Amino acid sequence: MAKKVALLTTNFFHPKGERLITGGAERYQVDFCRLLRDMDYNVEVWQMGDNWTKEFDGIKIHGLPANKTEYHTFPELNMAFYENAMSFDYTLYFILSLAYPLVREKSIGISHGVYWDWPGFDTTTGKQEIKQEWLRRMGISLAGPQKLVSVDTNTINYFNATLPSFYNKWEYIPNYVDTDIFCPPEEDLTHDKIRILFPRRMVPVRGINETMRAAEILTEKYSTIEFHFCGRGHDDTIEMLMSQWADKQERCYYYWKPFEMMPEIYQMADIVLIPSRSTEGTSLAALEAMACGKPVIAGIAGGLSDLVIDGYNGYLIKPSVENLVSSIEELVKDTKKRRLMGERGREIAASFDKRRWDERWASVIAEVFR
Repeated sequence: MAKKVALLTTNFFHPKGERLITGGAERYQVDFCRLLRDMDYNVEVWQMGDNWTKEFDGIKIHGLPANKTEYHTFPELNMAFYENAMSFDYTLYFILSLAYPLVREKSIGISHGVYWDWPGFDTTTGKQEIKQEWLRRMGISLAGPQKLVSVDTNTINYFNATLPSFYNKWEYIPNYVDTDIFCPPEEDLTHDKIRILFPRRMVPVRGINETMRAAEILTEKYSTIEFHFCGRGHDDTIEMLMSQWADKQERCYYYWKPFEMMPEIYQMADIVLIPSRSTEGTSLAALEAMACGKPVIAGIAGGLSDLVIDGYNGYLIKPSVENLVSSIEELVKDTKKRRLMGERGREIAASFDKRRWDERWASVIAEVFR
């Protein structure tokens, strides 16, 4: 009989169950569940929700009515999951803070990048004693699972400096890209416009506001530049506002496409922007752009420095409007540099091929789930 794995996350669907959240972490979850099924595990997922059960990609997803948070942890959700997953053999905590206060014996905790670099984190934690309580709870979150997996080196370095006793638990398994699907176009797609792509969710921490202003400045200055914003907002209102803004601009376009169409979107671009300000891991979008042979302009955040070597396959910048404008202009004016950086990005992306990700995760799973 196949062994059963229970996975706890915060949100895959909106808590009311009406809307699927579409971001890198959610795509990771889908691929991770597929890997577990390929290894002959039965998988079910729990998240915050109003006592509903849905199915996505053949996986049952259960909503638990436990949405209270304390010190950026989820003890109510954690305990509800602990009781509901009692009949399962193994557990996975898709965000490290979900492993507080209690985990099952054979479990793995995952970090998708530092989230406490978000500017609002300091505002909401405030007093020093509150920060200390958060760190204490994070220590308990790290202590419970048998293995801790991080998608970037930034997270591991942070915890090795602040909670060094967990050094031997950490495994570095960076994010991935299918280099067979995401690849340079077979034929030259040269066009009369230089297309700049922002393939992210429309949220402030991803640098959307800075990018919109940079687009206004550059499309006014250069008649050869187009900006393409491809991604979902958190709700219909955000998407409506983005559409209204794009309609008022010259050569600015807003849309979103299903995952299977994204290789073509990257291939048609000349420059790709990943200007995250915080809460970043090893961005799937950055890897996909690199695999398609595109130069990437990335923010200095999270694990992006694991992917982009400044001046080699793109630029690492503080994502201000001024820095975005100047780095985009440099690549707009230098076709040879764009092409060279794109070729180097493709070479680097090969090190993050999904087959390596599958192998690394299979090794960790076999070690813990036995």
